[in-house]
Amino acid sequence: MLNQSVFQPYGSVKDLKLDTSARSIDAELELKGETQPVHLQVHEYEIIEADGTAYFVVKAVSTSREWLTTLANHYAVGRRFEIPETARAYLPMLK
Repeated sequence: MLNQSVFQPYGSVKDLKLDTSARSIDAELELKGETQPVHLQVHEYEIIEADGTAYFVVKAVSTSREWLTTLANHYAVGRRFEIPETARAYLPMLK
C-alpha cells in the first residue's frame, strides 16, 4: 500500500518495522537515483483525528543520508499528512 500510494514516485519500501508502543517506524527504502538503500527512522509519530479526517504527524526523524534528514526535518516534521480513506482501516495498528 505505501509503495503505491506514497513512495511510488520516489522508489519503494523494502522493509518496514513498526513499534506502536514507542510510536516509531524503521524502514529501508530503495529510492530512485540512489545506488544503496536508504535507512529511514521515524523516532516518534502521532495520529490525530479531527473532523472525520485522520492525520499522521512526524515528531522526529533521521535517515542514512544527511541531506535527506535535513529535508525531512524542514518539510515533514510537525506537518500533518492526511491518511487516505483507503488506509484508515489500518489506524488501530498505528495507535
